[in-house]
Amino acid sequence: PSPRSMATATATALTIPQAYGWVVVAASAMGFTATALGAGVGGARRKFFGKKFDERADVKAIKDEIKKAFPDHKPITGGYPDMGSGLFARLLKPAEWYEFNLAQRAHHNTLEFLTFAITMVLTAGLFQPEAAAACGVVFCIGRVMLARGYTSLGPNGRYPGGPISLLPLLGLLGINLFYGFKHGLASAGLL
Repeated sequence: PSPRSMATATATALTIPQAYGWVVVAASAMGFTATALGAGVGGARRKFFGKKFDERADVKAIKDEIKKAFPDHKPITGGYPDMGSGLFARLLKPAEWYEFNLAQRAHHNTLEFLTFAITMVLTAGLFQPEAAAACGVVFCIGRVMLARGYTSLGPNGRYPGGPISLLPLLGLLGINLFYGFKHGLASAGLL
């Protein structure tokens, strides 16, 4: 097609499949799974950065310095804003530091994939809603398995949950690429 005919082309209407509701349920479950894994971090934070920790002299000294530098900020508690490698985490015993960071990594590892995963589910669901929703559910199961393994066995506990949660992403990517190229080539008059 000539550039002129492409410029006058009309848009194609997008039809949402009736089963797309399951895609929305799966995407919501994926977000909820990540939020639930964050609750595990909250539990670890309460365990290691609780009231007993806050009352330590070395912790109070750090908090006093922070308060001097930021007098308008509310007093900090619970080890915030430390994510596991800051001033407060350095005051933990090595085993406490390790356990806290295992919970952090289990959660953050899920967050690192979440935007891509939800985007893939929502877009693939426009073409194959049942398959996309199923992939979203498998992603959630794998992420929960990863978090349980990671927090109980350390980094090697990521298996089999990690790979289980990545396989559906490959399927979703395949669906998106297939239908993306199919519609792209059709709109260019090449199909």
